[in-house]
Amino acid sequence: MTDRRKIHVFLASPGDLAVERRAFKEQIEFLNLGFGDGAGVEFVPLGWEDTLASTGRRTQSVINTEIDRCDVFIPAMHRRWGQGAPDAKPYSSYTEEEFHRALDRFARTAAPEIFVFFKLVDAASMGDPGEQLKKVLDFRRHLEESRQVLYHHFVDPDSFKEEVDRHLRAYAKGELPKADEKPRGMVLPMEYVDRVERAESEAKALASREESAKRRAEAEAARADGLALQMAREAADAARDGQLELARQKFARATSGTTDLSVLSLAFNFSFQTGDLLQSEQLLERWLALSGRESSTAETAAALGNLGLVYKIRGDLPKAEEMFLMALAIDEKLGRLEGTANAYGNLGLIYRTRGDLAKAEEMHRKALAIDENLGRAEKTANAFGNLGIVYRDRGDLSSAEEMFLKALAIDEKLGNPHGTATAYGNLGLVYYERGDLEKAEDMQCKALATNEKLGSLDGIASTTSNLGLIYQRRKDLERAEGMHRKSLAIHQKLGKLEGMASSESNLGLVEEARGNLPRAEEMFRKALVIDERIGSLDGIARAHVNLGRLYKKQGNRSEARRVWLLAHDQYVRLGARDMVSKVEGWIDELGTD
Repeated sequence: MTDRRKIHVFLASPGDLAVERRAFKEQIEFLNLGFGDGAGVEFVPLGWEDTLASTGRRTQSVINTEIDRCDVFIPAMHRRWGQGAPDAKPYSSYTEEEFHRALDRFARTAAPEIFVFFKLVDAASMGDPGEQLKKVLDFRRHLEESRQVLYHHFVDPDSFKEEVDRHLRAYAKGELPKADEKPRGMVLPMEYVDRVERAESEAKALASREESAKRRAEAEAARADGLALQMAREAADAARDGQLELARQKFARATSGTTDLSVLSLAFNFSFQTGDLLQSEQLLERWLALSGRESSTAETAAALGNLGLVYKIRGDLPKAEEMFLMALAIDEKLGRLEGTANAYGNLGLIYRTRGDLAKAEEMHRKALAIDENLGRAEKTANAFGNLGIVYRDRGDLSSAEEMFLKALAIDEKLGNPHGTATAYGNLGLVYYERGDLEKAEDMQCKALATNEKLGSLDGIASTTSNLGLIYQRRKDLERAEGMHRKSLAIHQKLGKLEGMASSESNLGLVEEARGNLPRAEEMFRKALVIDERIGSLDGIARAHVNLGRLYKKQGNRSEARRVWLLAHDQYVRLGARDMVSKVEGWIDELGTD
């Protein structure tokens, strides 16, 4: 066996990430056992614990020697900036000294590669940080503004392991993304921005009136409201300019103690778009506490609908359905047709995920009827698109194409690039199913170009996944894997479980096509775990179909039969008669043991 290339990886972190340091070592061991063998590499973990064990003393000079020889340098931070460094001026901690030592070396030699990871901090702490956390937040903003190195967030040890895994695989294969030269802006809903601006003007006017009337306490309260609204508006401006760290920190200060629903709604939209589902849920719970969870108001219905979206992304379909049904009941009681149509559309997405296509179609047709009657052109296009997806799932490609073309025509007339990109992507999938790969690729490339211009991570993830399927069918497995890994990374960043399951499944298909069946099984099982968590009958059935095919190839007929019977049961529950017949045929072909 040839010697494997050694890749030395140094982890620098303050003392509040002890669990993550252990997780780092575990992930290195996992990579070496699987990926490392296949890629001919061995990852060697380095850190101050290793230096202590090998030298019997923990001196910064010895640690610096390790930094000077590492290939990859990973600083990870949470709330603490690190131990003070009186002997390392101008740096205020040893972690900071280590980072700049690695960065200076990179500027001279293009090594080591540097990845920075930050564990997410709750908004309340960010709104009122102490000295240590403030330094971490300032460092985050500095990295964003300088755009010199890649940095990412994580929420727990498991997601930290996923980030380490993804980045080290990409490093070993020479497929690292580069830091964006230009920041990608995020446009928040103008309705919410306008509400904040109006409320800010009103608060300032009220403060002036109260001050004139010598009502000091009331004037102070109005000024505080105005300051929170101003901070929220500035946060929205920063998000639009691509300064997401600045926006995140301004929203944290704006929402600290506020009772203004316009501030909370704008902050929720930011958190939701950046994939911070925990913060999104916390903001919505505060929203509901203010509007009244049991109240039949438009604000409560909107908060419940948004909470349903959070649960859907997490994969908690029962809770998502509950929230959407509660929002629907309120909107129907109030006669709010716009909210009613939104709730129908959201419920349709739930039923489609479960594979109940008849119920999904019913919901989307109800939404379409209301939106057409109200003249909501953009929502009408969205309803056509949702119906097209239902038809495509049924295999009715002619009806699906008709729906997608209707959606495209409306979005092009409106000049709506988000909708246009979605329609292109959906049409590309129809042509893919028909076997017209050239036309399918053309549609997906149009969709990708538009999504990249918009900076839409959701859209980029979807279209890269679709392109990966096209390259798979053409047997261009390297390009296919690259597309699926890019899609997976975005879904992980956004916390979108459906997308993660789909990407893992697609990567399994790539490994199967290469003949690497153990690796394929690993990917399919990852997809199965996620689909079971979501409660996606279709996804669970698909994972069992894939696993059964692998077991058959390996000559394990009993295991193939077992998982195909599980798939059969799921498809029976879904009412997917074509797949029921197919699986029955595969089981019959296995014969008896």
